[in-house]
Amino acid sequence: MSRVCTVVRFFEDIAHEAFITRLIQRAAQEQSKDVTIDTRNATGGAKLWGELKAFLRDLKQETSLPDILVVVIDGDCTPQERYKRAEGLIQGQVPYYVIGVPDPHIERWYLEDTKALPQVLSDAQPNPPCPKCQKDWYKNALREAIRAAGVEPLLGGAEYGGDIASVLDPITISRKDSSFDKFWKDLNNALKQC
Repeated sequence: MSRVCTVVRFFEDIAHEAFITRLIQRAAQEQSKDVTIDTRNATGGAKLWGELKAFLRDLKQETSLPDILVVVIDGDCTPQERYKRAEGLIQGQVPYYVIGVPDPHIERWYLEDTKALPQVLSDAQPNPPCPKCQKDWYKNALREAIRAAGVEPLLGGAEYGGDIASVLDPITISRKDSSFDKFWKDLNNALKQC
């Protein structure tokens, strides 16, 4: 029987949860790894950093540390700064960690493989990526792409995150989006160590 790899995830908000969970499951399955996954969600916004610090403080008190800590926060137009800040808090806390910082928001990753969303909702119409960082552009683009399929996204599209992550092509997205490419490579490398 193979060893079970424990993965604990900390997300900025609900739009990360199902999408990233499915990506972790896919990567583990591709490597024939057994994983258990535990999730901790922040409320996002200005409270994010305080909640991450509190989470890491609580994690130290647990009887055993996870094999891999996955932290995903939106880049909010400053992805390098946010990555470095998260890494500064996490380094030395767990054996392996993976930080995902979608640039600028997770909804971009939902839309990067333009064939994935229409596989989930047949009439969905994803738009091409926005060339610059505009507040809420990807959030609105995801909502509109789903509405084109005749569906009102009650959670802004987050309710389709797992389904989209199940069918997307990581290679296609990695070619288009360096933030996804880094996350996907780091995730796979961490799982190899487990």
